[in-house]
Amino acid sequence: MRWKKQGSWIALVALLAVITFGGWVANFSNASSPVGELDLYAKIQKNINLFGRVYQEVTRRYVKEIDPEKFLQAGIQGMLSTLDPYTVFMEKEAGEELQIMTRGKYGGVGMTISKREGWPTVIESPFPGTPAERAGIREGDRIIEVDGISTKDERISDTASRLRGKPGTTVIIKIMREGVSEPLEFHIVRAVIKIHDLSYSGIIKDGIGYIKLNRFSKNAGNEVREAVQDLKTKGLKAIILDLRSNPGGLLESAVKVANVFIPRGELIVSSKGRAEESNREYRAEEDPVAPDLPLVVLVNGNSASASEIVSGAIQDLDRGLVIGSTTFGKGLVQTVVALDRNSALRITTAKYYLPSGRLIQNPKRLYRRDTDIFLTESIVANDTTEIDTKKNYYTRDGRVVHGGGGIKPDIEVEPPKISNFEAALIRKSMFFNFAITYAAQLKEKPDSLVIDDKILSEFRQYLKDKKFDFELEGEKELAEFQKVAQERNYDSQMTKTIATLQQKLEEIKKSEFDKCRDFISQLLEREIAAKLWGTQAGIEATFDDDPVIQKALKILSNPEQYAFMLGKK
Repeated sequence: MRWKKQGSWIALVALLAVITFGGWVANFSNASSPVGELDLYAKIQKNINLFGRVYQEVTRRYVKEIDPEKFLQAGIQGMLSTLDPYTVFMEKEAGEELQIMTRGKYGGVGMTISKREGWPTVIESPFPGTPAERAGIREGDRIIEVDGISTKDERISDTASRLRGKPGTTVIIKIMREGVSEPLEFHIVRAVIKIHDLSYSGIIKDGIGYIKLNRFSKNAGNEVREAVQDLKTKGLKAIILDLRSNPGGLLESAVKVANVFIPRGELIVSSKGRAEESNREYRAEEDPVAPDLPLVVLVNGNSASASEIVSGAIQDLDRGLVIGSTTFGKGLVQTVVALDRNSALRITTAKYYLPSGRLIQNPKRLYRRDTDIFLTESIVANDTTEIDTKKNYYTRDGRVVHGGGGIKPDIEVEPPKISNFEAALIRKSMFFNFAITYAAQLKEKPDSLVIDDKILSEFRQYLKDKKFDFELEGEKELAEFQKVAQERNYDSQMTKTIATLQQKLEEIKKSEFDKCRDFISQLLEREIAAKLWGTQAGIEATFDDDPVIQKALKILSNPEQYAFMLGKK
């Protein structure tokens, strides 16, 4: 009887699959009409039947009982794993995040969380005017329960999903706070929370404005436009738009952000794919608010997708300079197809091309596997990605640019490489955690902050108390060699040499703190300032020590050099 029900369920899945794929093929046929489309349709039907038969027989006959739902999802993931990393099956959780970005708002409490030492932790001061801010939630608060359920080792996305909900409903949050011995319980009524994509906007030097954009959700274009308009009332003479580590977001938002600086009617980006409807041009639709002000866009290796559209269009149209390091190279268009109420399929359907005609996508990131034998010969033959990387393209005023590998800055400023010690301090949240402790112990906020020997000494002791450790460069390799030496019974002299090297490495590890004092001071200043005076204060604390921002300020402070770099003189 049990199998009868399960068999009916599988039959329903198979039927839905045929209907879904049949509809897709019908749409595909109408859109692209390739030679042999009827043959393709027949092959798809045949393979669906084969897939369904394999699925049914294995589920029914395998030696151990199989979860039909998980088994089906494994089959879906197996198919998608042969494609690029952006074609994915999205369940309810991922769909919620996409809807939030698209709508630009959600029902929740208004705080940003990340995992720290196994617990979801508030990593920024709650957004002003939100339920979390009114309730008194602070940066550094560790969320230990949501509605009576522990959050220990829970995925951040799961905690965030439970904090979200219908506006007007109540969520009970229990937190641990530095300096408070007992957990604190908050009953917070959810409200509509508007997503803010800008984390900073202000004049930082001699009329030069700085705007930091973190993502491209629905609100990004309006936020940048309003920020520029506000800065113009404060004497704005030039603009730095910081897109570093901005992973992207909505295409429409990228077009709107670029339109703040690019005249109405200008081509910003186009998309090209197999289906006719994938071939589109996206142009500026509004009058810009800053069409002529000198402009610098900052990027790095984590700037992707929409960030590359904006920076690439600015570069191609010679509207401004791009400074930093080469971007990620994500220039693929995804179309979301709803499958049911709780799942959807995000499919790569086209590629982005900039006004010069160059491709953004980095070919090394196009496929997950080393082979593309699963693609038909016609598709492979029409893929000009490799050719694109070698071809010269030209900006409006004739500067040479290249495609197929992200956006290469006009002025390259590579970020300083960090040591294993410095990386471990960041990865283990040592700066963040110490700043929380330091700020909590102060009886009153100081008027200013200087990272002096006393604070550095306290941080050094904090690392000892937390038993902080890290792996020095070469330490892992030496340990592996020691293991081989023991297994092979190398002579005693070799053993003594290894022991001497280990002792030397330990001495070097102890000296790392003093070697990295400047780095430590910079990050302590940023984190403590943020805990004392808010997120914007933390950002401001980085300006003087940020080589990319300093380079941008230098260029914008010299109109002749700026014009020369753009090929205007």
